This record gives sequence, C-alpha cells and structure tokens, in this order.
Amino acid sequence: MKLTSVISSQIANLFQKRGEVEPPALVKALEREVVKEKKSVDGVYVVPNVYKIFLSEEDCHRLSAARVIKTLYETVARKVIRENCFMDGNLSVKIEKNSDTDDAILIDAQFVEDSKLAEDTIDLENDVLSQTLLENGDTTLKSTIIADKTKIQASMKSSIRTVEYNLAVISDLKNAEIILGEKAVYFGRKNTNDFIIDDEGASRIHAYISYERHRHILRDAGSLNGTFVNKKPVTSYELKHGDKILIGNTILIYKVL
Repeated sequence: MKLTSVISSQIANLFQKRGEVEPPALVKALEREVVKEKKSVDGVYVVPNVYKIFLSEEDCHRLSAARVIKTLYETVARKVIRENCFMDGNLSVKIEKNSDTDDAILIDAQFVEDSKLAEDTIDLENDVLSQTLLENGDTTLKSTIIADKTKIQASMKSSIRTVEYNLAVISDLKNAEIILGEKAVYFGRKNTNDFIIDDEGASRIHAYISYERHRHILRDAGSLNGTFVNKKPVTSYELKHGDKILIGNTILIYKVL
C-alpha cells in the first residue's frame, strides 16, 4: 500500500513528569504510542512508521546512543507483531531536544512515504568519536577530540534498512531454534535450508518465512504434504505470537522475543 501524504498524529502526550528519563520508561511510552495511533486501512490495522521522541536537553544527549535507538526500533517492530498490525514504509525512530518543556516525554507519530523519509544517521558524538593523539608533533593539540574517518564513512549514511534485528524465534519440541529478523528463512530436509527438519514428512524445501510490511509471513513452498498453522492448512499466513506450525510430523512454535 502506498500512502500519498504525510499524516501527522495528534501528539504531545505526557508520559513522565519528573526526574531523569530511563530507557525502560522510554520503551513503555513508545509502545503506548504505537497502538494508540493505529488505524484501519483495507480491513487491517496499520501503525505509523516514523516516531520522533522529544526529551529534555540532558536526557536527549544521554539517550541518543546507537544502542538505545536500536532498542527502540526493536520495540516498535515487536509491538507491530504482537498487536497483529502492519506497517508500510521503512521504520524511523529519532530522539530530538524539546526546547519547550524540560521534564516530559513527547512522541510525534507519523505515516511517511519512503520517498519523503530522510536517511537515519548514527550519532557521531556518542558512537564514533574517540580521544586520539594527533601525529603532527603539536603537543598543544593532544587533548583534541577528533573523529575516526573510517567509522564516520561507514556510519554517517547508515540506514535502518541495513540493520538486522532479532524479533522472534522459531523452535521445535527438541529445543532446536532459529532467530528471525528481516531475512528470509527456509525450512525443509535439504541441508542447505536455514532450519533443517529431519522428518520424512517434510519436503526438501518445504516452507519459508519472509518479512513483509514489518510482519513475518509463513509461505508453503509447494510441499508434498502441506504446511499447517494451528491445525489448519495454509499457503500464506501472517504469524502471531504463540502460533504452532506443523511441517510433516514436526511442530514448530513462533514466539516474539
């Protein structure tokens, strides 16, 4: 589905009033915003793909590290699956300084087309700067903070599309498991599959899971005996937390992390 305009949510919700903001509070506030702004489109619920989080100057500086941003991305991606929603376009989460209020978490959620979405960049100050001794012999400059050129070139244009997330897990009753992110995962007897199923009832390439509209989609790959979810045959199925997949005589369980 292609959205033709930027639809801004009715925002500026106050989640926390005093004290330093900690990552768990940020996660909970973001989870609430994801489900609050969902809307029905063509019979399914769709959530915004752009989230701007406004914090006080001190909290903004302290929490704008790449590891925190990654956690927030994963929070949104998992919430989409758990709430049985969809998301169109690339996901963007940014933390910005709130110049009006010093003691609040404000979140602006929007639906934005990819063509209007600027690439996300890594926070250079928190993630690639290091204390480095200059090699020109000038001792007065030894305390200067400079950026590692290699790290800057590798990260300045780093988009969310290039980052792999651990969002869910598929496991069988023998506790063999595989982590699911955004890459396609194949199942079957053939030893080149991502998840090898030693089961005569399984085809060599039996099924696969892709990542579409920020959901894991199970698809049968033309198997001989079919693929089942919760005892029902499927050719294509949007996986939900706790689903039981039957391939041959092997039961697989899908769980959101």
